[in-house]
Amino acid sequence: MTRTPALPPVGWKCPARHGQGLPGLSVVREGRLDCPCLKPAVRTTDKHVIADKRRLLTDGFLNVPLVSVIIPTNRPWAVIAPCLSALAEQAGHERDMEVLLVYNGAAPAQGELERDWPFSLQVGHLAAPNIGAAKNWALDRAQGAWILLLNDDVLPAPGFIAAHLEAHRRAARPAMVLGQSPWRPYPDETVFDRMIQTTSMVFFYDQLRPHEWCNYRHAWNLNLSIPRAVLGDRRFDEALGPFFFEDLELAWRLEIESGVRVWYAPEAGAVHDHRYTFDGYFDREFALGEAAVRLWEANPDCFRSTYGADLDEAFVDYARRYVAVEGRREEPLRRRLAAIAGRPMTDLADSADVRDEIVQALYVAHLPLKRLAFRRGLLAAAERAAVDSAEHAVTLR
Repeated sequence: MTRTPALPPVGWKCPARHGQGLPGLSVVREGRLDCPCLKPAVRTTDKHVIADKRRLLTDGFLNVPLVSVIIPTNRPWAVIAPCLSALAEQAGHERDMEVLLVYNGAAPAQGELERDWPFSLQVGHLAAPNIGAAKNWALDRAQGAWILLLNDDVLPAPGFIAAHLEAHRRAARPAMVLGQSPWRPYPDETVFDRMIQTTSMVFFYDQLRPHEWCNYRHAWNLNLSIPRAVLGDRRFDEALGPFFFEDLELAWRLEIESGVRVWYAPEAGAVHDHRYTFDGYFDREFALGEAAVRLWEANPDCFRSTYGADLDEAFVDYARRYVAVEGRREEPLRRRLAAIAGRPMTDLADSADVRDEIVQALYVAHLPLKRLAFRRGLLAAAERAAVDSAEHAVTLR
């Protein structure tokens, strides 16, 4: 017996926003549903009343996936598998999504992806590492009404997809919905682990308030969803590769060009299983400084919005002077911070309040080292760019 597709409720609006001032067909035409996102059997009926609107997500009347999940990766299968398994357990939604997994400079796992996933899975491979290009490969193939961008090392909680969709409804206007991705707790937690988890060292979740709007600087692609119709033909700027700032720059364009901002929905939770080392953290800051030069070259206005200045000779000269002064103080500060940061959290005071105060004090103490690493990276990239520019000028003569 052929199952009749469920029918959307009265007042149903297309998830891709067809018929709402954006390209596409009207949702209702001459009393009938007429939208390219609906299966033909639904589009040709006069009856479109169901009691429970939640069924529209589970009863299979859409002609396209509801959600396209995009995951760029360069990690081994042991890292990727938990994320895919968590997506497979999104009860009621696992068959309403497609997953696009794009290997970014790494070879795909041989045979490990060949299993009966409850969702459609597309696998891509780009030989040259460029996370923006990997995401663009997926965007060019994605069919979902919503785009959900994930890191390969996050573990979506049960109800994760539903929480993202509900957050878009709650926001009441087009939004980039940011879910919460707390750092995974470790049984042998160190002071440095706690610093990463509870301060703004990497992501500044500690500065956000639930269900409020924030700007493009919070559009972190480890857990972010965007309506496809709002994204339109926009793509990540591949000139920012191999990594960093491609998410921020695209979000900046969405905010400036279309007024689309970030809505924070902590209920859309996905634990982030990425453990930084003390030295690895500062290596990341150096790489961010290098990437900031690429951001200036690709989109000076976005750089200005982010850093409040031009990347001109005055900016570079200030960075040089900062490195010269703070570099002389680096060794003793870094050595002492590393000694404390590596200790188990259990070594700190018994009072939770005192422990929190110590962690916050260490966060403030580490900021000169963070800025030093960033500015060293920026100077290194700026000097390379100046050399390349001079060589190019000579070639043109």
